This record gives sequence, structure tokens and C-alpha cells, in this order.
Amino acid sequence: MKLELVGLNHTTSAIAVRDKAAIAPERMGEVAARLLREQYMEGVVILSTCNRVEFYLSPSYHSSDEALRALLAEMCHLSEDEAAATYIYRDSDAVAHLFQVASGLDSQLIGETQILTQVKQAYHAALDLACSNAFLNRVFLRAIECGKMVRSRTAISRGAVSVSYAAVDMAERIFGRLDARRVLLIGAGETIRLTATHLAKAGVKPWRISNRTQANAERLAATLGGEPTAFPPSDDDIANADIIVSATSAPDAVISAAQATRALEKRTNPALILDLAVPRDVDPAFRSDNVYVYAVDDFKQLIKTNLKARQQEAVRAERLVRQSVDDFSAWYKEHRILPTIQQLQEVLEEIRAEEVERNARRFRPEDRGQVEKLSKTLVRRVAGLIIANMKRASLDRNDLSLASAVSMAFATDDKEAVENVLEQLKHELSH
Repeated sequence: MKLELVGLNHTTSAIAVRDKAAIAPERMGEVAARLLREQYMEGVVILSTCNRVEFYLSPSYHSSDEALRALLAEMCHLSEDEAAATYIYRDSDAVAHLFQVASGLDSQLIGETQILTQVKQAYHAALDLACSNAFLNRVFLRAIECGKMVRSRTAISRGAVSVSYAAVDMAERIFGRLDARRVLLIGAGETIRLTATHLAKAGVKPWRISNRTQANAERLAATLGGEPTAFPPSDDDIANADIIVSATSAPDAVISAAQATRALEKRTNPALILDLAVPRDVDPAFRSDNVYVYAVDDFKQLIKTNLKARQQEAVRAERLVRQSVDDFSAWYKEHRILPTIQQLQEVLEEIRAEEVERNARRFRPEDRGQVEKLSKTLVRRVAGLIIANMKRASLDRNDLSLASAVSMAFATDDKEAVENVLEQLKHELSH
């Protein structure tokens, strides 16, 4: 195959290195153009997320490991030591890795769904930049199909396996639909942002954001289309919210039991407090028959159970991925001899047509249709036998010598075309 992969991810590199290596969207065109200037490079797709940076390359000839690592280091501004941790896969191993990535099997959180969207975005970005090629298009489309199939035929992406996701899952269990539910976010860190992302997908609005650093509250409010408010939140902020999510690093309670009781005692509808801070942001002494309160410890068993279920599903998912890789490899081994098949069919058809025309006077005009039909059948059967044997050699033994021999045996006066076919087969044998 014409496929190489060089990359790094959460298992090989610290977050500081991953942040440094990330390719910003505005740099994609520049990096892709630079990669395409490499000798023998025919296509490039760049996958860059918070947890991985991977270059999928389609060259005429493979490069050395050292050359690939140097290329990644140059594009991502990495030191030699940082680049040394990168992984390299080629051909079917690279296909298998991409299919696992798209299926969520190579993610930090097994079965996560965002990576499939990111693989799609990487593919479409390559199309927009015109830096991909037919082979990369095919392998990425198959990877996307594989990712969808794994998620539809297994439960690898089901069940909350993070505190933020579990918290939103709990909110949906209590309220059902979350659209138009008013939310108060206390804090603006990663946990709050992740929880807000899940809540936004569920349709909640409006938002109020309370954070010790007002600028951070304003930035998050702008992102969500909400409004910043005071820190700590006022009684009105608390009373207004159907859902309160708090995740600060404060050493003491941000909302006292007295304030929570005072602010929420007049509510006629239930409220939900998701206290995701350690130590807790809401005084544990607070109790109310009309307010559901959940803390981090309440989600631990649910997450543990769901993670175990996903790990069990991963075994089934791996089998599906392996089958998809095998199917792709079989397709490719057939596809790589297509130029020879096309050459064979064109030459045989040319000979057939010439012989029918040359011998036209030997049969009656009204028999011309039958002669055409018979001659085409004979040619199809001869070609079919040769093609079947070429495919069998390519698929079963990874042998292209028969395809090369057929190309030479059925060479025409168009020497350049024949040389191109033989050169392609030679490239395949070099991989």
C-alpha cells in the first residue's frame, strides 16, 4: 500500500508536548503544502486534536523512520527527544490504527464519540485543501464507515464514563428534556466547560456563569451565549436556576447550607445541584425535599460500571475493526492490479474487433450480431481466467509477478502506457 503514518498521542507524549505539536486550523494549508513538497509524496491528511497529532501520508516509496520523525518534528516544532516518542505505522498496520482511532478504541476515554467527528473533519479539510489523493480518500471513507458500524453494532459508546457526562445523564433522568432549563455554572475550569458542552447539546438555556475571575466568566458566557454574574452567586442566581453545576477549587463551601435553604425554599418546582468539586462547593449539611443534590462520589460507581461495560464491548469492537481492515486489504490487493486488468481487456478487445472486421466477408451480414456476441464471449472467458489467476496471486500470496508478466505479454505500441503500469506494480512490490 502507499500509506505511512507518523504521530503522537496521549500514550506517548505529555500534554505539554501535545499542545506544542498541535496544528492549528490556520496552519493546515501551510503544513500540507510543505509535506507535499517531499519527494514521492502523493497525498496528505492531517489529524490534530487535543490528544493526538497524526500525519497520514501516501508516498510512491516509503521513507525511513528517521525521515518521518524529522518531518513531524519540523512541522510541529518538536525537539529531537520529543519526536523520538512518536509512533510509525505503514500500510495495513496504518489502516488498522486509523480504523481503531475512528472507532474510539485508541482514545483516552474508550468509546468516546468526538474522535469520529474529528476524523471526518480531517478528511474534509484535506479535500478542501486538495492535498489528499484517491487512496487516502478511500481509506478515510472506510475508516469513517468502520467507526459508525462499531458504534451501531456494539455498546462501546453507551453509558456515562466521565463525571461531567454522568452529571448531565443524571439531569436528564430527573427532568427528562433539558431544553429551556435555566442553568447556573459556578467555576470556569475544564470540568465546568465539559459539563456545559454536554448540557448545551441537550438544549439547556439560559445560562449564568459565576467565577472568581470575572474575565474567565465573561469568556465562557460569550461562548455559551449566557451572562456572567457575581462570585459567589447571589440568592437570586441560585433561586433562578433549575440546574446548578459547581466545580471550583475553593477550599471551603461556596454555597452555605443557610444560603441554599434561603434561596431555594420558595421554589415550587424541583431543582438539581451537581456538586462536582473536591472538596464540595455546596455545604453537605444542606437538605431539601424539593432539591436533588449529587456529588462526585455519587457518580463513581456508575462510571465504574459503565467503564467495565465499555471494556467488554471493546473486545467485540476489536473483532469488527479487524474484519474491516481485512476487507480493506482484500479490496486494495485487487485494486492494485486494475491497471493491468484494464490493459489486458483493452488489448483483447482491440484484437477481437480487428479480427471480426477483417473476416467480415467470411460470414453473412445478417450473422454479424451472432459473430460479435460469440467473439465477445470468448474474449471475456479468456480474460476472466487470466484476471482470476492474477487476483488469486495478489490476494493469497501477495504476488504481483503474474500481473507484471501479463502487462509485458500484452504490451502494445504505446510503450509509455505499459511502462507506467509496470512502474506502478514495481512500486507496490517495494512496499
